[in-house]
Amino acid sequence: MSSTYESGSTGAEQDRREAAEERRTREMLPYAVPMFAYVALSGLEGYLPQVDNQPSAVWYPLAYAGKVGIVGLLAWWYRSAWKDYRPFPGVGSVLLATLTGLVVTGLWVGLDGLYPALPFLSSQRVGFDPMRLASGARWGFLFVRMLGLVALVPVIEELFWRSFLIRWLIDPDDFLRVPIGQVTPLAAGVTSVLFALAHPEWLPALLTGLLWAWLLWQTRSLSTCLISHAVANLALGIYVITTGDWKYW
Repeated sequence: MSSTYESGSTGAEQDRREAAEERRTREMLPYAVPMFAYVALSGLEGYLPQVDNQPSAVWYPLAYAGKVGIVGLLAWWYRSAWKDYRPFPGVGSVLLATLTGLVVTGLWVGLDGLYPALPFLSSQRVGFDPMRLASGARWGFLFVRMLGLVALVPVIEELFWRSFLIRWLIDPDDFLRVPIGQVTPLAAGVTSVLFALAHPEWLPALLTGLLWAWLLWQTRSLSTCLISHAVANLALGIYVITTGDWKYW
């Protein structure tokens, strides 16, 4: 009788563990799926046809537009996570976010060439030059490129890095219980290092991760990080188009 009871108890406990694991997986999907889709599709860009050691002027714009479309649809499908951006921050926080975003752009451009490349990271981006395209196609590509840079990437990255991962590092069993804006030194450090390892510009990316972790802690608002990220990418995009320094994208 006792062994039967213990066996049933063990089975029930196993069911509870499996149910908890399934719940955790469901909770992570809105944060992880768009981000990992973006990373995977970006990785495939290196396998596109090339002409004179440059990305194909036909295939790369099509591939990038496809990536923005696919990831955008996934982000919309999993838009339940967008609630993390509420409430919208006040004027002071928006100004701080904007200033921080401009500082981030300054770091990426100003530190260029002042730090060594890490051998285990990709040394550069695709660096597609849209001036190779005809006028109409060029402006169409620039519109889609800026749309991805300013509107899509900040949304999916801030949900992953500053909403999900920071809180998951604090409480892996139930990250949703952790209030947005709660940041520990360990969580800030780990997310910043991983953020750096996801970019060939590892040093400015590391400093950026720390700045945005600080901004999140300071304002207790994920939207301030979103605004800061969008401002940084917009400023960088304008810099790239103005100077023709295409290596940043």
